[in-house]
Amino acid sequence: MQKECSTVGREALNIADFYVAPDGNDAAPGTEERPFATLARARDAVRMHKQTNPGPITVLVRGGTYYLEKPLVFGPEDAGSAEGPITYMAHPHEHVTLSGGQKLDCAWRPYRGDILMCDLPAVREGRLAFTQLFVNGRRQIRARYPNDDGSDPKRYSGCIRAAGGVEDAAVDPQPGPNDDMIFSSGAPRGITFDPATFTRRRWARPHEAVIHIYQAHYWGNLQWQIKAIDWDKHIIWFGRGGFQIGAKWHPAPCAVDHRSYFYIENVFEELDAPGEWYLDLGAGILYYWPPADVDPKTAVVEAPVLQQVVRFIGTQDRPVRNITLEGFRIAHTAATFLEPYEVPSLSDWAIHRGGAVFLEGAHDCAIRDCFFDAVGGNAVFMNRHNRGNLVTGCTFAEAGDSAICFVGSLETTVGTQRDFPYECQATNNLIHDCGVFGKQVAGVYISRAKRVTVAHNEIFNMPRAGICIGDGTWGGHLIEYNYIHETCRETSDHGPFNAWGRDKYWCLVQSHMPYTARRSHDAGYVEIDAMEPVVLRHNFFKETAGWGLDLDDGASNYEIYNNLCVGVSMKLREGAYRTISNNIWVNGANSPCFHVGYENNHDRYVRNITVMSVANQRPEHDLNFAMGKGYGEIYTLIAPPARGPWLEEVDYNCFYSDLGVFTARVQLRSEGEVEGFLPAADRKYTLEEWRALGYDQHSVFADPLFVDPEHGDYRVRPESPALKLGFRNFDMDRFGLTPAFPDRWRDYHSSTTEHRSGPGSGGRAGA
Repeated sequence: MQKECSTVGREALNIADFYVAPDGNDAAPGTEERPFATLARARDAVRMHKQTNPGPITVLVRGGTYYLEKPLVFGPEDAGSAEGPITYMAHPHEHVTLSGGQKLDCAWRPYRGDILMCDLPAVREGRLAFTQLFVNGRRQIRARYPNDDGSDPKRYSGCIRAAGGVEDAAVDPQPGPNDDMIFSSGAPRGITFDPATFTRRRWARPHEAVIHIYQAHYWGNLQWQIKAIDWDKHIIWFGRGGFQIGAKWHPAPCAVDHRSYFYIENVFEELDAPGEWYLDLGAGILYYWPPADVDPKTAVVEAPVLQQVVRFIGTQDRPVRNITLEGFRIAHTAATFLEPYEVPSLSDWAIHRGGAVFLEGAHDCAIRDCFFDAVGGNAVFMNRHNRGNLVTGCTFAEAGDSAICFVGSLETTVGTQRDFPYECQATNNLIHDCGVFGKQVAGVYISRAKRVTVAHNEIFNMPRAGICIGDGTWGGHLIEYNYIHETCRETSDHGPFNAWGRDKYWCLVQSHMPYTARRSHDAGYVEIDAMEPVVLRHNFFKETAGWGLDLDDGASNYEIYNNLCVGVSMKLREGAYRTISNNIWVNGANSPCFHVGYENNHDRYVRNITVMSVANQRPEHDLNFAMGKGYGEIYTLIAPPARGPWLEEVDYNCFYSDLGVFTARVQLRSEGEVEGFLPAADRKYTLEEWRALGYDQHSVFADPLFVDPEHGDYRVRPESPALKLGFRNFDMDRFGLTPAFPDRWRDYHSSTTEHRSGPGSGGRAGA
């Protein structure tokens, strides 16, 4: 298994085995004086060289941008070994870009007002098409309505709200060949719009446009190619798309209606603001309104073409081994939101199995110190069989979808066939502002994988989770020392850490149907899926809303300890075998929550510190109950088990609230069959009443006496009552990036450091 360490490869740059440079020649020998021109030629040279040289091999790549005509592919024949690893390394003092795009030669001329135009013969001849544009390294805005405005993501600035869905009786003016195959109401046909808020312009080519719209419950968003617009009836008809949300358990996972915000892009008539562009495919003309700080005469204009830049492609029997990519900027990959998606588990997620760097059948390969700069879809994707791979020291900014994905296949893991990522790592990475196109995304996403380590990452400015585990198969993951903040900025019913467990023993009827006193679900043999415990420890989560550590819908077999949560706490919904101990929750938007508990759940909640504030509470609205206002409660329970104890153990906790008294809020089950989802009663328990149920017999309601919370030190003082209950202090200065995090990309992309403070820079957690 790869270990995190300093630079892999030759320390002395002058003893690299092969060299690549922009002014090189693939007919040259690849020496420092006569370098190759392409990495593909260097790969082929390494393939021959390693047959007679079994030791380490280094390819040194000089500064510049390498525009790839096709992805750089490493196969089993390119593999290194433990004794002879192969490193493709950017010169440590030069910036090297591996581009999936093309540099455009734009002879700009005036079109109208501030809009310029240029001819692109390759587009007109059908040899080039693109859906993104970069100018001087920054992604520009495809002409859209309404205009782009990212000033307030949580309030959906730059979007408008739909008037409603399309009624079943509405007649599609352009029925397609597959329209009769719509399998349920979960496949929307379109939306209606309010003419008072919609554009006043009539579009000549609405069929070219793409709608980006939030799902009605804000689990994420979806994209459709527009089929047609009925301007008189105010209907936007959908064509191909709607791939982004799975939720096999739900009858209408892709529902869009009057709650859904949206915008529409790729509309020539809406090119009306600086930074916007439009490509006329038929005429081969690019239109662009340059911002004030862009000189079109000198600007570098680049268009993404490839979806993937580097591919590691092997098999379980013949893997790609011991190859490292180090120090590269990976950029200009095409958007993938209209490519095929899959639903790997019963979570809400659908995902495109692709990434700018894609690994399948790779063992002990590493991606180090790379900068994934505004790639069009996922950045790194480990697909199906992978083992011992490492992503470390990398920066991920403005990716179209997720940053790092580990996704296997349950259905094809049979016998000795191990079709999943195993013992892979994502460590010491800076991940921010991802999910530009997709909103059901994460900084690190894990599904159908085993023993994945996610450690010392800083993740922020995300539309949904920082880290997400999509199912209980197969567990054994280690999530530690991460600093996660400013997440779930565009979605709801979620947390900065989110996990699902809709596995074999999860019951949809018990989870989302009326909760009655006559029935509740037994925990069952959850370890048949969640084979090994997931350990979640020594992490810092700082938010102002959401569930916090959100173990949703049956997520089971977790050990959660020594975590600091400021502004959020945790939620257990269904599931079993969760031990929550020695954590600190401060001023949570929601109190620690236990929802729809399983009978015989073996859940333990011990030696935790909870400090609640009425002023900071922002109760989350879950799918099938309304939390209402907060009361400074220490716990919230929704439909606890009908039989047996609500949790196996709740004790030795220290809790405090500005309310001045202990309150446990419990929404009880109904005594009989009822319509709808709401439990029968909302009851508040005093500490004495709570203890009468058998809980918190030794716990205390008292100030935990933090050392210096104003400056982020939430250790407790020696006289703290929490210490007497068995609580143990843990370090407050090891969260997030380590001092070994590389400095290579700080000056190149300044936004990677704009929001870093506190643990991400080696300081304390921050108040």
